[in-house]
Amino acid sequence: MQIGFIGLGTMGGPMALNAQSAGHPMLVNDLRREAAAALLEKGAVWAGSAGAIGAQSDVVFTSLPGPREVEAVAVELIANMRPGTTWFDLSTNSPTEIRRLHAQFAEKKIHLLDASVSGGPTGAKSR
Repeated sequence: MQIGFIGLGTMGGPMALNAQSAGHPMLVNDLRREAAAALLEKGAVWAGSAGAIGAQSDVVFTSLPGPREVEAVAVELIANMRPGTTWFDLSTNSPTEIRRLHAQFAEKKIHLLDASVSGGPTGAKSR
């Protein structure tokens, strides 16, 4: 199963490392390539865009700052993800925005799950 991870900051980076350490192939992207350094050193592959991750992944995780960033990534994902694939949005987001996006993705038979996380950076690192 190919995992794609977009947003490798304070929360996303440690969560992506945990998934990678479980043996899953990882395709990654962030606005700052240096945020992916630890993942790339352990064999992750850099993707040039959110759309590239959507096209090549079975499961996509996003950990983004807020609704505006989620919306920007959603445009690329919906244009590139295949029917039957799944997007887990780990970002703190607007319930209204997620409902709207869920309906759009459902039309294309792409699963979208709102999976906001808690526990802060310590929780992300400790699993």
